[in-house]
Amino acid sequence: MYLSKISIKNFRVFSDAVEVSFSKGLNLLVGENGSGKSTAVDAIRALLGENEFSRRGIIEEDFYSVFCESQKKSSESLFISGVFSNLTEAQKVEYLSWLDEDFNAKLSFEVQRTLNRRNNYKQKRWGGNSSNSFFDIEPLNDIQCVYLPALRDAERRLRTGRGSRLARFIANLSADDLKSKREKDELMPLEQDLKEFNEKAANESEIKNATELINSSIMSAVGNVYGQKTQIRFNILSYERIIESLQLLFSDDLSSNLNIFRSLSENSLGYNNLIYIATILAEFEGLKDRYTTPRILLIEELEAHLHPQLQIKLLQYLQKQATEFDIQVIITTHSSLLAASVPFESIIALYKTEEGISITPLIDCGVDKSASGFLNRWLDATKTALFFSKGNIFVEGIAEAILIPELAKVYLRKQNEDGLTKVTSLEEAGISVINMNGIYFPYFMQLYNGYSVIIPKQKDGETEKDYKERVHTLIHKDVLSSGEFVATKKIEARCVAITDNDPKTDVYPSKDDHAEGNNPQLYYAKQIENMTENCRVFINRKTFEYDLALESRHNAKMMLEILIEEIPTDGSNKRDMEDYIAKIDAGETIDDTKMAGFILKQVDSNYMGKGRFAQLLAERIDSGFVVPEYISNAISFILMLGERA
Repeated sequence: MYLSKISIKNFRVFSDAVEVSFSKGLNLLVGENGSGKSTAVDAIRALLGENEFSRRGIIEEDFYSVFCESQKKSSESLFISGVFSNLTEAQKVEYLSWLDEDFNAKLSFEVQRTLNRRNNYKQKRWGGNSSNSFFDIEPLNDIQCVYLPALRDAERRLRTGRGSRLARFIANLSADDLKSKREKDELMPLEQDLKEFNEKAANESEIKNATELINSSIMSAVGNVYGQKTQIRFNILSYERIIESLQLLFSDDLSSNLNIFRSLSENSLGYNNLIYIATILAEFEGLKDRYTTPRILLIEELEAHLHPQLQIKLLQYLQKQATEFDIQVIITTHSSLLAASVPFESIIALYKTEEGISITPLIDCGVDKSASGFLNRWLDATKTALFFSKGNIFVEGIAEAILIPELAKVYLRKQNEDGLTKVTSLEEAGISVINMNGIYFPYFMQLYNGYSVIIPKQKDGETEKDYKERVHTLIHKDVLSSGEFVATKKIEARCVAITDNDPKTDVYPSKDDHAEGNNPQLYYAKQIENMTENCRVFINRKTFEYDLALESRHNAKMMLEILIEEIPTDGSNKRDMEDYIAKIDAGETIDDTKMAGFILKQVDSNYMGKGRFAQLLAERIDSGFVVPEYISNAISFILMLGERA
């Protein structure tokens, strides 16, 4: 049994009703600041009456509100409901009053922005579909929900005293024994040990002498009539008070046989967080046989106070515990490292759009099996930056990743002058340039395109060769017909791919040519344009460096000057570079395609390399540099230039 869905309306940043779907085990909520990750977590806390949220209660700021003409307008009510799925037969009996028509357990929570006599907002919970049905609160009390805030003070949570997490853990583990002892009017072993120690301590000479001196002083002061008798001893504590006095200590040296431990106040914030989380998981594990109800662990910003290696280790541990002990773990994060450390199917992406907030479990994006395996292998910390961006530009290699942000500044400077935008860079617009290290963008675009090709089954008598050809033809269609695809959920952010045409090596197209390319992903450009609104593929004439040089002689001269500075010999290649620059300066006739091919060959040479050349060119790009049309089109699309009224 697990929380499979939560619906939220008029709660904090969510005005229109939204749904968040969860999986069993680990769930990672990712997205930019203000996209609603914390709101989704707090909605779960409010629905389930999590301890801290219940003590805090619903406040004015929890109602969705907007400021209109300097006045704050708030919703009159807020509503949250959750669905628990995968119930066993025993759980269906326990949650009988909560069951809906699909035999899932449904819990709803509504709060009116009207104060009752106690000055609290009127609220109501109910199970099932009818708000007028009898509400059985016992199943709710049995649900274990633990919340770790982003700015958590682990040391304080583990500190001795009433409400200590450690004391709660021990109390839960010993609950059956304590109940049995109380019914028999017997002491717990720990209570008996402390009682015996107390009696022994009271008879120690220094304690006995101090006691007699105090009693003698009282008698001398007030006499027999008004005097009182005292005794020095430890307070007689109940089992509950004893365990609240226990404290957790730590040691850095796990291999040492010496019992040298220190107070948590001397430990780092990060390690105290680890101890705190381990204590909660230990409690869940220790109680797994006692409770059959859901156990939910909510963690805000798991990465807080942890260095990268510890982040990954802790996340892997949580994933393992979630699977082995049936714990549902829901984590919010801003860490691309953590997003890269889980299966992409565990990720729920939240995006702010002009229409509101979009929530997309990546498992619902219709990613096919081959793409799923690829994404889980290739979604590293660099590529998962796409989950925190307002849009993404997928490029083939390091050269494009270095240069396109610089080219965008040149292009946007001109758009600023024409009044088409106020944005001056991709970074300012929240756009990420993601290096694919190849032509793998179709795999990633399945998260954004909103459709999935329906792969047909092999027909009786159809050869394997014919079947593969039929599937290949279907996948490469310019437009898919009804019945050939299914609509899927998608990340509501724009993305573009910038890729090479890759004609034959000896083909050097001019600006007006459109040579046939050998890039196997070229088909995707037409299909994605016909099938989606938020994804596009932009293709050059040959390769990135070739098109840069071909676009203008100013570009070509700058590129040649870099090559001259870096070439280690004074041979014919250097003389050709100097000759091209002289002809450009003199305005002589030049075969631009031949010059661009020459520059491409030099960039690819052993003495240079595309990555180093891109770094050197990025330092020199000026306002006179001409951005190739396919790149400027990509930038215009990703930023919706000219599309907004």
